Amino acid sequence: MMKKLNKVIFSVTTATLLATTPIHLTNNGQVLAEESKAKELTPEWKVKVELAIQKVKERLPYLADFSYSTLKILEKNDGTNRITIILQTSKEKKEPSFEFGLDKQGNPDWFSYNEEFPEEGRPKIEHDKVVSKATDFMKQWYGADMGGFKYNPNYSDQNEALFTKQVNGLPYLNVNVNLTVNSKGEVISKGSGLYNLGGDDAPALEDLKFADPKEAISKDQAEKAFAKHLKLFYLKQPVERWDEKTKEYLYGSPTLRYKSEFSQFIDAKTGKEVPDYDGFGSAYNPIVRVNPVGKEVTVKTTEEAAAMFAAFGIESKAEKIKEGISEDTKGKEYTHEINKDFEAIIITEEETGRFMSYGVVDKRRGEKESPKEDPNGKKWLTPEESMKLAIAALEKYGPKHLKEVMPIGTAEFRQRGAEQGFKFVNVHEGIPVLDDEIYIRIDRITGEVVGLRMEDVSWEPLILPDPKKAVSHEQALKEYLKVRPLELQYFTPDADIVSDNPNYQPILAYRTAISLDHREIDALNGKFTTTGEIHYNPY
Repeated sequence: MMKKLNKVIFSVTTATLLATTPIHLTNNGQVLAEESKAKELTPEWKVKVELAIQKVKERLPYLADFSYSTLKILEKNDGTNRITIILQTSKEKKEPSFEFGLDKQGNPDWFSYNEEFPEEGRPKIEHDKVVSKATDFMKQWYGADMGGFKYNPNYSDQNEALFTKQVNGLPYLNVNVNLTVNSKGEVISKGSGLYNLGGDDAPALEDLKFADPKEAISKDQAEKAFAKHLKLFYLKQPVERWDEKTKEYLYGSPTLRYKSEFSQFIDAKTGKEVPDYDGFGSAYNPIVRVNPVGKEVTVKTTEEAAAMFAAFGIESKAEKIKEGISEDTKGKEYTHEINKDFEAIIITEEETGRFMSYGVVDKRRGEKESPKEDPNGKKWLTPEESMKLAIAALEKYGPKHLKEVMPIGTAEFRQRGAEQGFKFVNVHEGIPVLDDEIYIRIDRITGEVVGLRMEDVSWEPLILPDPKKAVSHEQALKEYLKVRPLELQYFTPDADIVSDNPNYQPILAYRTAISLDHREIDALNGKFTTTGEIHYNPY
């Protein structure tokens, strides 16, 4: 993981940052009032800063008039500095500005250009032109071989072009350069993009061990491993497109589709799924039978809201409850302040008073500390015990027509301090309806429900396409792999990077080719759709 930086920022200004000029002088040679506090750079690094400014100006002609510089030095725990340089046309004019950082060797690394008159919505430029301009820039920046990077169409679109490091003739997905090109053909940002290796503490590329591609299982074996992850699912309200005029998504009729429901990577040596950053893999889980109470819950007065709060273990009185309108759902909102740090909120459907959601909100935001599980204290609820409580809440407050639900995302066994989060979706004919959702959070210490969101669930039975009319799994698989074939590449899983394991290494992995125009298979005609499911996380 990236080490935290000491929060020490020194801003020092110069006209040209000449190596012979004290770094704390202003552009007219006058010593700054804060000179004694300014962090001095070594002569060697003064030269590197000056050369770095020259390099970015040579490669980016739009910086010709940027003669005023500000230097930021952030001191890291290991005693080294992280240096950022900000260029402006003058001290008084804050925009346009150009900010860039130096790597460990003092070479320019990332950069970002803040244009004085940013283009509204960034007008589109033909992607071929973006790739051409970005490729020319890569050759200028790294040399004719582009530093071993190669354009990667799988992760590039519109104004952005991503270049991936090649090792043994295969892409290494964790080392990338991502460039943004504006409609004038200027490269206005450079970043790392995609799967970051872990910041300053990441091992150098030459210290990593890359397996011989010959050690990978065959593509046929990989395809068989992939096949079990291609599954049917419903969307009751599929996204058709984004409407620029209304700034809203337009939705279509209910649909039945095939998609790959896993972390996207298959270990090319074992044929097993590679866990994602949470250490979890496949999204789908065994179906759970439910028996709803069958009584619709409504809240129409503050007295009824007080009774509802009491049902969730919070004593309240009608006169203490504030009424309002929910910004998110536009429904009616009832708020009870528990104490200065916490408040409980109930949201109902405005017209019917139907109970839609309940939650305990921590107002401290980033200042809070999550409790740690005490092995000598009270035993916290297990994920399985928490799920039983979540199912009980779903049966009590959810739609009465629900008969089966599926926990999504390893039962969403995500822990946030002492909370366990679940996402349940409706199941029709044994197939999950991925946008018919209920989110529930359980306090693993008390067993209380601290969150219950039902804004996205259907309160009446859905009319969905007949799964008997779907093309066969074999046919869908064939089409999927024809358009998005499996590709062999190197990859360091996020699960390894976030584990604080300093010895993580790349693995050989298969992944289906990414295509923004080919997301999922329409199960009724066996052809790819151009839009994909918008999948929301409960947090």
